[in-house]
Amino acid sequence: MSIPQWFAGQALLADDMNARNPKLVTQQNDQTVTSSTTLVNSEITFVPEPNALYQYWLYISYSATVNSDLRWAWAAAGATLASFTIGYAATAGSGVNTGSDVIMRRPGNTTARAAGGTDTAGTTPPVNFHSAYDLGTFVTDGTLSPVTLQFAQNTSHADQTILRGGNQTRMIYARIG
Repeated sequence: MSIPQWFAGQALLADDMNARNPKLVTQQNDQTVTSSTTLVNSEITFVPEPNALYQYWLYISYSATVNSDLRWAWAAAGATLASFTIGYAATAGSGVNTGSDVIMRRPGNTTARAAGGTDTAGTTPPVNFHSAYDLGTFVTDGTLSPVTLQFAQNTSHADQTILRGGNQTRMIYARIG
């Protein structure tokens, strides 16, 4: 069902009006992964309407060392994403404010995205807060299927990789068709 067109004199329903409002999903708690490249579900999850087109903006806050980095992907069985991402290169510089190479890419629908960490190896927990971004559009099929952000370490290591909560990692999405 697409967002309806409205005409003069038409009675508007609250559901029709609310379908156009952006929605916010937040990561409430820190989630930590160690020694694993297996993707785990985050708290960023929602069930979009079937047969719809959405625009989204994902703002990731994370901490990682140079040994572990961050990797993220989408579990979205009923959706096809057109994603554009920005994250620290896995060979990021040694400080959060020293500048570094970034990866700007358009990954495939099921391709994992990577972002580097800058904390010194063995720093537990890592203390530098980093940002990564994922934005784009997605279209849903005819099923009610959840869209869930998943994350892991890019390289398995005993150093922690932390997806930051406390309303720091967040996703805004809006139905546009």
